[in-house]
Amino acid sequence: MRCEHCDQGDRRPVKQAKLAERDGKVAVVLEVPMEECQACGERWLPWDFARRLDELLTAILASDVEVGTRHFGTHDASAA
Repeated sequence: MRCEHCDQGDRRPVKQAKLAERDGKVAVVLEVPMEECQACGERWLPWDFARRLDELLTAILASDVEVGTRHFGTHDASAA
């Protein structure tokens, strides 16, 4: 599919890490599946993946760790 942002490249599937920081805590979710334009780097995340990412980041930030990581495929969002 052609990039709607730059119209110069095609969107391709990739897996990237996403990071969130709040109240001195850092949460990292690894291997988040998304699409990325090869030309401009714009990224797209499907809504269901965005909801899952939000659940994981929220659970990590709510835990008692300063820095926490999860893989996107983790089934238990509440595990620390």
